[in-house]
Amino acid sequence: MYKVAKLIISSYSKKEKISADDIDNLFSMLYKNGQILNNWIIEKYNDRFEARVTTTDEDSLDSKYFNKYITNQIKKFKVGIEIIADDALASDSCHCKEHSYYIISVFPNDMTSPIICGDCGREIPLIRIPYLFNEEEHYSILTFQSIYNSVDNLWMNSLSDRFSKRQIIDPKSQLNIRGLEIREELEKKTQRPVYLLISNPIGGYFEFKKNNKNLDSCPNCGGDFKFLKNGFVDKVCDKCRMAFITHEEK
Repeated sequence: MYKVAKLIISSYSKKEKISADDIDNLFSMLYKNGQILNNWIIEKYNDRFEARVTTTDEDSLDSKYFNKYITNQIKKFKVGIEIIADDALASDSCHCKEHSYYIISVFPNDMTSPIICGDCGREIPLIRIPYLFNEEEHYSILTFQSIYNSVDNLWMNSLSDRFSKRQIIDPKSQLNIRGLEIREELEKKTQRPVYLLISNPIGGYFEFKKNNKNLDSCPNCGGDFKFLKNGFVDKVCDKCRMAFITHEEK
């Protein structure tokens, strides 16, 4: 279960002043490192700042997860951390010790990890995912998630129907090509199969037949699917490393 954490932040002496921008920069680094979500609140008091952040686990703010950017930035402050509550609106994350395969899946407007455990179907916090492309944070994964959500919002608000729909459903779109590059790199790092979920443009049932298609073969190579029994995807193409969900009209 995701947690709400309270942080009390102050300077080491009265001569050393810290600003809300300093703390905001620290939280931005923690977010890019997968230690918190992108929804923090900073409160100003006379001699200190207090903040509320959403984090993934009891220990996810521990220094053992810090990268070099956080280690350097956090030296400027005295920081006290306390887990104060469960996030009542959050679902539980993956707690599997091993993963037989991974899925990269971006849910609309979701701020949590887009890396899904293929066994339990739950998201894996990014603190348990290796850095990609020689980065020392999860910049590529989070940037892809942000861009995907922007395109999805364009589609849902009908501001760019043809372009945004193609980016979501076409395996050869620039959006999905970038997702496949991240998929390939993550597979190299984890030494486990990684699939990119190729999504239908809408999650609901508005104009279902027009906007949701059940595929009989891989739209990228034309090959046969492998059908799965567990997790939230039910068919994958092992050759293209793409995953799909069967949609049934209600």
